[in-house]
Amino acid sequence: MYGGCEGTLVKSGSFDFNLFRSIEVFAAVVETRHVTQAAQMLGMTQSAASQHLKNLETALGVSLIDRNLRPIELTKAGIALHRRAAAILAEVEGLRTDARRINAAPLPLLRVALLASIATTLAPALSVLARKNFGIPELSLFAGLATDHVALLRARRADLAVTSGELFEIEGLTRYPVMTEKFLLVTPKGFSGDVGDITKLARKLAFVRFSRETPVGLRVDQHLSRMRIELPRAMEGDRSSVVMAPVAAGMGFAILTPTLLIDGLAEGMEIDVHPLPFTSLSRNILLVARERELGDLPEAFAARTAEVLKQAINERLPDLPPDHYTLESSVVPA
Repeated sequence: MYGGCEGTLVKSGSFDFNLFRSIEVFAAVVETRHVTQAAQMLGMTQSAASQHLKNLETALGVSLIDRNLRPIELTKAGIALHRRAAAILAEVEGLRTDARRINAAPLPLLRVALLASIATTLAPALSVLARKNFGIPELSLFAGLATDHVALLRARRADLAVTSGELFEIEGLTRYPVMTEKFLLVTPKGFSGDVGDITKLARKLAFVRFSRETPVGLRVDQHLSRMRIELPRAMEGDRSSVVMAPVAAGMGFAILTPTLLIDGLAEGMEIDVHPLPFTSLSRNILLVARERELGDLPEAFAARTAEVLKQAINERLPDLPPDHYTLESSVVPA
């Protein structure tokens, strides 16, 4: 880079965006016929204004002003540039105005990917937040698994996601932790058998699990393997309500988190929950969004998500031990 002021040129003679500032200085010099007066008009030092002129001349490979004359006179190249300078500066100002207007306008559409187990719970509150706080008239919601969210974000079919995966495979994302929740042992309502030994429990009730193709199913299977616990595969599903239904019907037991229970409980399924009878297992829920694209919207959505989930868990699982889920301090509602 050339030295002396804001570094407008690279040594090859190509420009960076401060070229516009140099043209602005040149136009002011032509108007005032004095570098010092032009500098004062633009709020910079005389040396900075002179350096802008030198950088512009170096980049163009010509002299623009005749420094031997007082007041300043333009060379033929200077006259030619001056004819275009006003149009160039007007176009740049138009771009600035358009950019400010576009940036100030609300998004016409916000696309949000949600975990299927909490989509119904979150949809009303997030829709209201989008309209009232951010002036977004339309919200498009996608309910699915964390693996679905990867595809939606990568294809730019979703702007943000409330998910259970860190999604490190996608670059350029900002992550807003929402909550951490522990897995629970879920049994039929009123089940009186021993829940302190899951192997013995599996002899009385079938283990209903998420399929191995789901992030939750894979996580639970891996944890059981680490614990050296082998349970027969009897029933499995890819949605929390599908897994809960046989448990509520008295046919089996499951390992689920508080948020995975919300939908089934809202549908009237009755179950009992217990701490896991072995080393605890937990998962994180977070909101992910592309960096620097949505301003303060993602943080507001993360905070509202935490608030809604807390309310739903307290309402549906009033007897849940408080240490079985924690809101992240950065999004705890006031």
